[in-house]
Amino acid sequence: MVHYLSVDDVKSLVDINDAITALEREFARWSEASTDNMPRRRLNLPRSTLNVMAAALPGDDIFGYRAYAPPIGYNMLNLLSFADKKLIALIECGWLSTTRTGAASGVATKYMAREDAFSLAVIGTGKTAPDQMRAVVAVRPIEKITVYSRTPENREAFAAKMSEELGQEVETAESAQACVEGAEVVTITTNSSEPLLFGDWLAPGTHVNAVGANQANRREIDDAVVLRADNVITDQLIQAQLEARALIELVEGGKMEWDQIGELGAVVEGNWPGRTGADQITLFYSLGLAFEDVAFGKLILEKALAEGVGHEI
Repeated sequence: MVHYLSVDDVKSLVDINDAITALEREFARWSEASTDNMPRRRLNLPRSTLNVMAAALPGDDIFGYRAYAPPIGYNMLNLLSFADKKLIALIECGWLSTTRTGAASGVATKYMAREDAFSLAVIGTGKTAPDQMRAVVAVRPIEKITVYSRTPENREAFAAKMSEELGQEVETAESAQACVEGAEVVTITTNSSEPLLFGDWLAPGTHVNAVGANQANRREIDDAVVLRADNVITDQLIQAQLEARALIELVEGGKMEWDQIGELGAVVEGNWPGRTGADQITLFYSLGLAFEDVAFGKLILEKALAEGVGHEI
């Protein structure tokens, strides 16, 4: 039998704090033997793309893969057991994936932002933005939040919604630069193909989560964001070499080397520094890993079985 969980099932079981806990726990075992992550592969289809990504967490007796084709609406995480040698769960991923993306930024912010960071700027108000905001608020004492998107109606509606949810005022800015001014944590989550965040806007001590550019044809940040950063981290170097356009272009241009970039798991394990000075600028270039999906999916399945949520097929 296979345990099936719908999007509504998943939403009833976990929140952003659970996702942060799950990812931090597994990233702390990033370098363990046989732990592995297969970067996303994209198969071109007529008017769509099938994305497939996989990961193995042998220490937790679980491995799996996520397959999704956005225009079609298919998005499923398949979890399998090493011990049982079979498929054990199918989990609908629409909500899971945006939440774990936020959680990855939450983990990065926990280890890389100033501990006393109290101001957050968010550029982009699409479907990934709420969890990005929730995650940073979960790990830092945020008192001031400012958002920007190019459509005034969107940013005003988003600010009103998140103000009500968080119980604190979310302000809007008239430009991306105004949004970022004075912020100690900056998150950009858009599908832009051209830079919207520029390095000369960043004050000393700023931590940046660059979230939206997880394809080689996207780019949210300019060269200066990367080059001004004292510490640049990504989820996985192998995946960054395929998808992180800003990093790829800098390496190909001879302005930096791949060995100057760390992995989030190494930071959590203590094998790569997070922040070592109050005035450092730090950057987390998020791409989204199957490792994160499987880590969060494992926790979701555990809770579902304990609480009798979902059904067997």
